[in-house]
Amino acid sequence: MQRLRTVPGRVWPGLDERLWNRARDAECAAAVEAGGYAAALADVAPSRGATDRPGHVVVIPMDGPDNDSWKVAGGNFFYEIAQAAREYAGAEKVSIFAVDKADEPAQWHERLIRYLIDSGATHVIAQVESDPNRPSDWTWDILWSQLSPRWDGVFLGVVFDSAFRWITIHTRRIARISPRFMLVDICMPMDGVMVKGRPEVGPVNMPVSNLSLAAVDEYTAGLEKAYDVSFIGTLYPYRVEMIEALEAKGVRVAVNPHRTDVTHNFAESRANQPTYLDYMAGLFQSEMTINFSQSSAGNFQQLKTRILEAAAVGCLVLTDDVDRADRFWIPGEEYGYFATPRDVPTLVESFLRDPDRLARAQAAGRARARSLNVVSFWGGIEDGLRRRRLPAILD
Repeated sequence: MQRLRTVPGRVWPGLDERLWNRARDAECAAAVEAGGYAAALADVAPSRGATDRPGHVVVIPMDGPDNDSWKVAGGNFFYEIAQAAREYAGAEKVSIFAVDKADEPAQWHERLIRYLIDSGATHVIAQVESDPNRPSDWTWDILWSQLSPRWDGVFLGVVFDSAFRWITIHTRRIARISPRFMLVDICMPMDGVMVKGRPEVGPVNMPVSNLSLAAVDEYTAGLEKAYDVSFIGTLYPYRVEMIEALEAKGVRVAVNPHRTDVTHNFAESRANQPTYLDYMAGLFQSEMTINFSQSSAGNFQQLKTRILEAAAVGCLVLTDDVDRADRFWIPGEEYGYFATPRDVPTLVESFLRDPDRLARAQAAGRARARSLNVVSFWGGIEDGLRRRRLPAILD
């Protein structure tokens, strides 16, 4: 399969995708027959009139309520999606559909199809890079092929890393089953990528709910700024060089300030991860923080959630992204831009030499983050639905 995915695609662009889809068609047909979908769903009456029903969003968490992180300020992105939806549209418009780790695909597919129809849902949202609670499985194309003829609502497919080509290819397969699928990309603009000429949603800031921000505010109350600049992330060699250059200029640098231990290399920085509240406190105590936008998939820039998180607690973000952060924040006034890591020391010094400018930028970035922490995600989705003439969430 790996050879199928690489060699033909180099010689005839797109051929590997076509070959994979052909093989996947056969796999899906076999799975549908083995799962007994036709018999199991024979009594299901298709839903009609999604545009006339009140908006009702069903959230399918990747890591749901049976996970320890499913709580206020727990760092669970789908908890934040659900809570932000309640704050955006009203709690009565939102419900959760949890998938147990032990559920086989045919089981939860049937249960979900019945739930969406019986509840009168108009929208379902899920992360489509893998099955919920089962990261080794991917059956969204099977589900949507069975769901879309029976339910007239909209499938909102969240993707975190479209920079990985095969994630995009998998998502495109779902999108081509029905035009009532809409991609919601956290990191990258994807208009025309699923279907030529068809708009999608993205990039949008991953929401941090008002409820979680209130918990962060309580946790950080009484803390003061302790670092000139922080860096949170993996310590690749070029980042180590940048940090050493900052320290050589007398800048107080905190590497992963949310941790209680000191990390010196890649392996140490990935182990013993602290809590989300500790992470946010580390940002709160930093005058500035450095954000690199490059994806782990290669030379692709992404909108990173840290921009919103840091700005929301009054930490000025310094970032290298282009056509990402400036969709939401004003460069120079609400965040700082650098072209290469070599530019970071000069940029940091320019803000440290002018404390009033730094304070203005921190306050402006914080205000902006708190104005869009919920509406960037759900407002972006609502705008996308209207552009596509799909059922809206708000009445």
